Amino acid sequence: MEHSSPSDPNLQTCIDLTTRCHRTCLQTALNHCLEKGEQYVEPEHFRLMINCAEICQACTNFLLGGSTFTEEICTVCADICEACALSCEMIGDMEDCVRICRECSVSCRNIAQAADA
Repeated sequence: MEHSSPSDPNLQTCIDLTTRCHRTCLQTALNHCLEKGEQYVEPEHFRLMINCAEICQACTNFLLGGSTFTEEICTVCADICEACALSCEMIGDMEDCVRICRECSVSCRNIAQAADA
């Protein structure tokens, strides 16, 4: 795998998106979901939101460090972000979370595919 340059605009976009996704999922879970209760704090959904925030933070760290595991972490991050987007969309009233998770998923897949090339 060839490392992306820190000045690579695709890499910088992915770092920005994973950072925003981490923040959005964490804030939405710990504020919006906990306050609304009911299906918003159903264990599977709530865990997924926290997992999404955590994998995005880890992915940001791997991207910043130019890890040789970039392809793998970006693939996992993309999968979890997409699952989180679907869960948030099904429950509703979390449009910001759905949007950033989808954007992050696409960006991570692009980075993973570029790393695989």
